[in-house]
Amino acid sequence: MSITFSGLASGMDTDSIVKDLMALERAPLERMTAKKDDATQRLEAFAQFKSKLDSLKSAVGDMTITSQVRSTSVSLSSEDSFTATTSSSAIGSYNVSVAQLSQVQKSITGGFSSNTDAIFGTGTITVNGMNISITEENNSLLGLVNSINKVAESTDENVKTTGVRASIINDGSATNPYHIVFTGKDAKTTFEIDASGLSTVASGDIAFETGPPVQTAQQAVVIIDGITVTSDTNTISGAINGVTLNLNSVDTFSGGTPETDGGTPPTDLDPWNWTDPPVYDTTKMDVKADTEPLKEKVTAFVTAYNDVMDWILSGYEEFGGTSEVSEDADEDTLLGSVLRGDATINSMKRQLQGVLTNTVKNGGSFRILSEIGIGTNLNGTLKQDNTELDKALENNFDDVVYLISGDDKADGVMKEFNSLLLDMTSSTQGVYAVQKKSYDSAVKDFDSKIAQMEQRMTKREQILRSQFTMMESLVSSLNAQGDFLTQQMDALNRNN
Repeated sequence: MSITFSGLASGMDTDSIVKDLMALERAPLERMTAKKDDATQRLEAFAQFKSKLDSLKSAVGDMTITSQVRSTSVSLSSEDSFTATTSSSAIGSYNVSVAQLSQVQKSITGGFSSNTDAIFGTGTITVNGMNISITEENNSLLGLVNSINKVAESTDENVKTTGVRASIINDGSATNPYHIVFTGKDAKTTFEIDASGLSTVASGDIAFETGPPVQTAQQAVVIIDGITVTSDTNTISGAINGVTLNLNSVDTFSGGTPETDGGTPPTDLDPWNWTDPPVYDTTKMDVKADTEPLKEKVTAFVTAYNDVMDWILSGYEEFGGTSEVSEDADEDTLLGSVLRGDATINSMKRQLQGVLTNTVKNGGSFRILSEIGIGTNLNGTLKQDNTELDKALENNFDDVVYLISGDDKADGVMKEFNSLLLDMTSSTQGVYAVQKKSYDSAVKDFDSKIAQMEQRMTKREQILRSQFTMMESLVSSLNAQGDFLTQQMDALNRNN
């Protein structure tokens, strides 16, 4: 560590002089650093603005598709035969009767004494037309069931399967308690089991207890406003778009005339297929508009849109903003003032406001958001008239849906907003992405120049200090010579 004493010979504060000179020398460097700090703050402002746009895009994205905004609810006059749910169905009223429940075929064998002993011989058993080999490896009840289940189903369409699964039930009796239960995979699958290919049966008999299946395969049948609808399951979701019916029981019926002389019902014709079908008890199902979820989404959009506009307005004192950003500003401080007057921000503001004034040429009665109570204030923010909005939702629900999310004639307002916001917030071409690329390039250039200038400043300070040190040395030398000459002159004077 070196210690320097400033101005010992000259009497000048050379250290302060060097510091002042270096302060002047460093002025360009400080301007360069200030430019870098300004670029950093601008990028932070663009990042904050993008976060506002992302929130708006999220609010808009919840309303771009009709199914997202057509919220409906369902009510039933009775829930005895079925229940129903809906999310985005068309509004309407329906009369529904349950004529038949779905069920799969089930067939049960006689009893066997053991489920693990090798009670079968060898040969084949035919399940739904497919032969399954029985050997000494699988000739127990469990072995047979496992072999049947291996070929019951497959995700590969090219693999042949039976569509029949097997299980074992123990009825708890003292003798022959084990039964095989064969079950079809769905309501359309009917099957037969042929055990005649087995050579021997040690005990029991692979034969059905009652001859025919204990449960036959049949589809569910419902009658909706006189139209017969069939389904492979007791959950019907495709009959009325957006409505799911969960069937519980069959409705009773009366009346109707069978297609036979004497009024005797035919055994080979289902009642709903008679020329004059019977009259079933019906359940009235009303699908109504559920306006509250859509109102909440519209309100979320207005809030998010106003957040964007408030951020832009925050940079203008005349709109209650501030033209300065505090050095100790926290994360919640709006940075709109940093980009006050920025051409990119102003252009985006105009584009967003432009969508609000665009006319949507759909099949409904509304063409613009102001017609449903979403107006514009003088400063560009939105105002929501809940009275007008509630009235539009209550009386013209579908038309509000068409305005917001569109129909087969035109896109809705929110889809236009969504397209615009997707461009604005794009990770490659969006405003922040473009500014980030520009910032990274500028900062790289700033850092390079600052590093070079720092090196020059270090050398310049070294030179100045060296020069002042040499000056001090010279002054010290001259002072010494002056002192010597003074001494000599004093000596001469004394000798004279």
